[in-house]
Amino acid sequence: MSGESMRATKSQGAVPDVLLRTRRSVMEAAYEMQRQRARRRRQVGIALLAFAGLVVLASPALWSAANELTSGEPFFDMPVMLLTLTVVLLSAIFAVLLVSWRGRRLRDEQR
Repeated sequence: MSGESMRATKSQGAVPDVLLRTRRSVMEAAYEMQRQRARRRRQVGIALLAFAGLVVLASPALWSAANELTSGEPFFDMPVMLLTLTVVLLSAIFAVLLVSWRGRRLRDEQR
């Protein structure tokens, strides 16, 4: 082979292969990041939906307890205590979700 045909082979075969491999790896990384973002969005949506459902289910009890407390009922009645425990539990669940989301976001940023 002459030097001219060798350069033509190198310029047509080797460089495009490197470019194609690089492009393919960049596209795979972008696709993976997009999938992770969509998964994270879906998980946040499901968690918020569950939290909102719990709040909606607990709102009649909240209203009842607030009504009883304002009408002069003692704080240590069973419905009021149960409602207080429920509110504390929901707040703790929400705090744990926030901390875990923040920790996951920090780990993702470090990668």
